[in-house]
Amino acid sequence: MNPPLSDPMDFYSFGDGSNIRQGTNPPYAVSDFLAVYPQFGTDANGNAIVPQSVLQTFVTLASSVLQQVRWRSYWQVAVGLFTAHFATLYLQSLADPNSGAAAVFEAGRAQGVITGESVGDVSYSADTAVANVDGWAAWNLTSYGQQLATIGRLVGRGGMYVW
Repeated sequence: MNPPLSDPMDFYSFGDGSNIRQGTNPPYAVSDFLAVYPQFGTDANGNAIVPQSVLQTFVTLASSVLQQVRWRSYWQVAVGLFTAHFATLYLQSLADPNSGAAAVFEAGRAQGVITGESVGDVSYSADTAVANVDGWAAWNLTSYGQQLATIGRLVGRGGMYVW
């Protein structure tokens, strides 16, 4: 009986020309993120805009899905954009827990992309279809996500051959 593989990718054989990249990521900390995006750190009173634990969760998630060997010199940019995107969505969904169920529901409702607005007699419209799961889905909901998707399209170019 063979011992279990420590990495499931060890099972596959990827040729040099396959365009499938394997490797480990360098360290990336919340402090690295906040050095580029201080707006997610603390306010003028020293209060956290986004809790450190939430930012750490997004940094960890970004590092697990974005491979430095694939993104190369853009990797830190990609992790930052990924984290900023999810931190922005987190902030959009905040509600005072004392505000009642309706306010919590409203904060968690998909916002969509603003497609029109007026000032006289107040009008507002948003397209929630732009964030459907086809294509780039919710990445369209923030400028950070749009930037990540744009760079991701470039990084993901190229052929792939697996044997």
